[in-house]
Amino acid sequence: MKQVEVLIIGAGPAGSVCGSLLKQAGVECLLVDQATFPRDKVCGGGLTVKAWRLLDMLLPGITYDYRPITRMRCQFENDPVCEFQSEYAIRMTRRKDFDYTLLQYYQNHGGQFLKGSFARFEQQANGRVLVTLKSGEQILCRYLVGADGANSLIRRQIHGEPKLHALFLEQFSEGEKDDDVFVHFSSNYKPGVFYKFSSIGRDMYGYANLESNENVPRHKANFREVLTKFGVEEGRICGAYIPLNTVPHTADNVILIGDAGGFANKLTGEGLYDAFKTAANAKRAIVEGKSFKETNADEFLKMEHQIKVFKFFFSPIGWRLIRWFMHYPKVIKWLFDAKMKRETFHK
Repeated sequence: MKQVEVLIIGAGPAGSVCGSLLKQAGVECLLVDQATFPRDKVCGGGLTVKAWRLLDMLLPGITYDYRPITRMRCQFENDPVCEFQSEYAIRMTRRKDFDYTLLQYYQNHGGQFLKGSFARFEQQANGRVLVTLKSGEQILCRYLVGADGANSLIRRQIHGEPKLHALFLEQFSEGEKDDDVFVHFSSNYKPGVFYKFSSIGRDMYGYANLESNENVPRHKANFREVLTKFGVEEGRICGAYIPLNTVPHTADNVILIGDAGGFANKLTGEGLYDAFKTAANAKRAIVEGKSFKETNADEFLKMEHQIKVFKFFFSPIGWRLIRWFMHYPKVIKWLFDAKMKRETFHK
């Protein structure tokens, strides 16, 4: 039986960053993931200024490929397009390459990685956690960190199925045809949005909606209609569910971070910033011997606030108010820039 101080399940951004931070602090850890890297996944891959600033601070010397985008466009129904240049660029990455870079950073700094699939965990009388992989291999650890994404098996074992989730559908078109981020709002897919990100070597089109599994065919049909409306040739559509309800912290030696804990922006779906931040807060809890509930208190509070913002945005009053603001690009630019750089973080 393997024994390790910290076992991290999931080698995406949250897991890899958490592992790197623990290695910096001299804590023994093991990162486990069932995927073969590099691997692709459903995600726009955009790093807002607060996200890339935080990442640069947490992982000194980290380098990765990205395409800077500052041109922002948004539209309600067939209203005039609201367009502006953001103060700071969104760094558009390819998640396949970006995630692999984060994993390599962890391994290059001495981090251990094991290819395997999580099956279950059991709390031991001595305060340790016994983790069993699907292969039958068992690992005994002091801390178990769940960073296994939106379909987290650790989360399901503790809390069951997510109560609130968003469906994200995406399609890629090869070639750098545009240089913008475009978001379209319509009552045809409210509460939800259609979006386009210009990325490295391709444009990515997406559709997000707050719905249940049985409505996937209808949403795919809506997505195809919007693609046609904007003159996009239909290609291969892929999708994923992102949990929006943030789960409470229940045990100090089992910590859920990133999408596994429901830490994604409830309105925009942005998850990379909160993946990095919860990873750092998990490291603090482990190194300082504190509860994750304490070190991650600001994130838990922010997630509660975002649920209220989400409900207001898609309420009849909020919908009309935001639509009215879209006629004033300078106001939208100010709000956008203020939000992108507002959050701060102390390592």
